[in-house]
Amino acid sequence: MAKKQDFSSKVKKQIMLGNVCPNCGNTYTYLKKVASVFSEETGTWKYANQNVKVCQCNEKEVYS
Repeated sequence: MAKKQDFSSKVKKQIMLGNVCPNCGNTYTYLKKVASVFSEETGTWKYANQNVKVCQCNEKEVYS
C-alpha cells in the first residue's frame, strides 16, 4: 500500500528540493503571468507566458 503524505512531509520535501525563499523561509508558490504583446511582424496579438515564484517577500510586487 502507498504511504500517506501529510503536511509535514510535504514541507520537508520542499526544503530538500530548494524551493524555499532565503529571505523569509517560506516555500514558493508558482504563478503563471500572461501578458498580451502586439507583434509588428505579423500584425497580431500574441501571449507571453511566464512562471513567477511568489512568497511573502515579493507578493506585493507581483500582485500589484
